[in-house]
Amino acid sequence: MTGTPILMAIGESLGVFAATTMLSFALITGLFFFLKWNHKRKHPTEDDIKETNRQRREREKLKRQTTDKVNAYMKGQKPAKDSEHVPNGKRCGKYKKKNKKK
Repeated sequence: MTGTPILMAIGESLGVFAATTMLSFALITGLFFFLKWNHKRKHPTEDDIKETNRQRREREKLKRQTTDKVNAYMKGQKPAKDSEHVPNGKRCGKYKKKNKKK
């Protein structure tokens, strides 16, 4: 009967050890990805530097459209028309230069 308190103490300590191990692993993983993101932000690659704002917006738009299509397919919805696709957006005709007569 003297072994029972020892076994209970070991079981309790293993539970605490498992919980603290999982918590520390989660913290270390989060810290790793934060530092990786921060390093990439401060030291961009040549491809990141060469990418223009227009290319970045197009890439993000394509990513967003793909995500929307996949989500609609997973929900069983019919694919929506490209609501975001408007050629040249807001600046279609209002800002065009007019040819002045000489």
